[in-house]
Amino acid sequence: MDVLLVLAAYLLGSLSFGQIAGRIKGFNLADRDTPGGSGTYRQLGAVWGVAVVLADVFKGVLVAYLSLFAQAAWAMPLMGAAVVAGHNWPVYFGFRGGGGIAPTLGFFGFLYPGIALVAVAIGLSLAGVYWLVFWRNHPKNWYPLPVGAAFGYLYALVAFWPTGAGFWAFLLVSLMVLLRGLNIAQRKRLNP
Repeated sequence: MDVLLVLAAYLLGSLSFGQIAGRIKGFNLADRDTPGGSGTYRQLGAVWGVAVVLADVFKGVLVAYLSLFAQAAWAMPLMGAAVVAGHNWPVYFGFRGGGGIAPTLGFFGFLYPGIALVAVAIGLSLAGVYWLVFWRNHPKNWYPLPVGAAFGYLYALVAFWPTGAGFWAFLLVSLMVLLRGLNIAQRKRLNP
């Protein structure tokens, strides 16, 4: 049963709502940008971007809810990693997905709302500071949200330490997000 829950988490994560939005508008979003919420925002505007973020957060919430039915201690951490891996490398869309922040927020926001809200507050605050102080004058560098998210993730890793399974889940998810972020950064360096 737990193996099936992990597989279901990956398959749910593979529902790339940015890719779906791009197809609705008649193009492959992954050919133009990263098909997560921010890439959808840049290519299709605020309404589509917000809708994709909400849908991606919801799939994280859905997988977190399903993790409550897992029996083995290892299932919840693997389900968190699987939903983010599916989002980042979706089987339905040629393994070209988003960065993983929104499903991370949904998954941990459902299971650990206090830690998740503080991490989001830190991430958004530092993204705003980065935008004001640096990015708006040097827009070719890292986007503000991933920069802020890095600090939110670091806070959450420390905060999750006493939770046991929550820490291991967040560590695995953080590795998925880091791998995808490095992949996106490398691609941007090769194709400026």
